[in-house]
Amino acid sequence: MKKLKKFLAVPMLLASMLLCVAWTPEAEQDRYADVQLISPYANEYIYYTRKEGDLQSTAGGCPQYTVIDGLENACGPVAGAEIVGFYDKYFSNLIPGWDSYYPASGKYRFPSDTYTAPVIRSLYTSMRTNVDDVGVSESDCLNGLKSYINSRGYSVNYESVLSGSTVNFGACKTATKNNKVIILFSRATNIYSISEEGSYDTIMPMSIGGLHIMVGYGYYEAKYYNASGLFRTDYYLQVSTGLGSPLPIAMYKVNPNDLNAAYIVNIA
Repeated sequence: MKKLKKFLAVPMLLASMLLCVAWTPEAEQDRYADVQLISPYANEYIYYTRKEGDLQSTAGGCPQYTVIDGLENACGPVAGAEIVGFYDKYFSNLIPGWDSYYPASGKYRFPSDTYTAPVIRSLYTSMRTNVDDVGVSESDCLNGLKSYINSRGYSVNYESVLSGSTVNFGACKTATKNNKVIILFSRATNIYSISEEGSYDTIMPMSIGGLHIMVGYGYYEAKYYNASGLFRTDYYLQVSTGLGSPLPIAMYKVNPNDLNAAYIVNIA
């Protein structure tokens, strides 16, 4: 629990079907573009006598990339580049000439103008960003990421973890433990940082004001007890927002959720 408390103090993914079909553009799709983070809500305080917390992230975490100068509505390319950077640890040459991580520790490097910026630019083109409308559609984002990964000599498929409005949290936990990330297509929503204070947790929200794409790379399950027993269980995915300060890393609450789609990314 000391490790959990230390982590949470920092501002902070079903038996599923494997989707191996081609993603074809539709006449009308939601568009994921630039968004702003705002803090319109007061903090929430959860008081308890006992708490059980299960927190885990992928080995080394996840790369933290953000939009580069000159690119607008680029949350799709940024998320795609984070996924490429994440898997570069396991599939060499996804980012040519560069290791996305520190070999000694396994933690991910900061973005590089020389190496990661070209990946974002390449994905910006392959995802057809701002071609049909602002930003990217789900199908263009997935197709563009697939095209890039294929060009580096690897195959990829997407495994849905969303059934109707329900996230298969068990599948997300398994993905985390197997060092796989999840691409999240979200509607306007809240993300959170969580701080443990001993007998209560402080849940600090930030609001994402529009459709946005993020990368899930961990999970957190919190069970709260009082004198009467278990009174609340919260489920979160740990996400890289792609937005930089103030919350590059956050918790995304699921069940209920505000997702349009969510896929484990499998590369081979």
